[in-house]
Amino acid sequence: MEFKPGIIVKLKVARKADFGYFLTSEKVDSEDVLLHKRQVTDPIEVGDTVEVFLFHDHQGRLAATMEKPIISLGKFDWLKVVSVNERDGVFLYNGIDRDLFLSMDDLGPDRALWPKVGDKIPVSLIYDKKGRLMGRLLRGTPIEEAAELAPKTILNEEITGTIYSFAEKGVFVMTDQGYVAFLHFNETTDDLHLGKVITARVTFVRDDGKINISMQPKAHERRHDDADKIYDFLLKREGGMPYTDNSDPMIIKQKFDMSKGAFKRAIGKLLKEGKIYQKDGWTYKKE
Repeated sequence: MEFKPGIIVKLKVARKADFGYFLTSEKVDSEDVLLHKRQVTDPIEVGDTVEVFLFHDHQGRLAATMEKPIISLGKFDWLKVVSVNERDGVFLYNGIDRDLFLSMDDLGPDRALWPKVGDKIPVSLIYDKKGRLMGRLLRGTPIEEAAELAPKTILNEEITGTIYSFAEKGVFVMTDQGYVAFLHFNETTDDLHLGKVITARVTFVRDDGKINISMQPKAHERRHDDADKIYDFLLKREGGMPYTDNSDPMIIKQKFDMSKGAFKRAIGKLLKEGKIYQKDGWTYKKE
């Protein structure tokens, strides 16, 4: 077995120094590893065997700690972001006093999509080109293999989860129940970023146990909200506006922040309720 950062090993306390202890292995022919006194969590003596996690200290030397890491090599878990370096990446808490670095190469160039301090993201351990320990953002198979299968009974329920990956048409979310969920960009109501915790409604349960979710209200609730928005707009314009269900979709999006279909449904609701009428390309509030 080779001594390298990221692994948990049992080593013998060979000798003591003012600043800590030197550990050695009878099975591995290598230099002794320093266990600094700051990294000692329980009383130890020369000759004891201790279980330690190996890492590189601030000077790049292989060192040991008796603190228990959240993840070691070959494992993954959700680690909390403790600081963000806009130029290089983010730093994560892994249970020891040496924070774990996650590069911008994993996070992408758009800083708005990076996790914020306090967010949690799924990470495993890898080495950089110089053999230094660093984090790797997990997506796809490892997450899905660890996920639970969602039951059909969860349909229409409200769930909470954490965004862990961006795709071309939406984001993947790990719910608090352990289900993998997909949120299409059309079904969002807020800005999204990695590690953000969201609440959404289950709209579809797939046969493979994954779910689709939406942050949008149900269709009938949405029509009500959209109708209120249009009616309020009319009131602010003294009861008339140069927009109807035949108006250009781009103009509707710009003025009301809704699709042409949603606008038509809301207009239809107001017409049915007798609150408005349309004439010569205009929509008016009924007196």
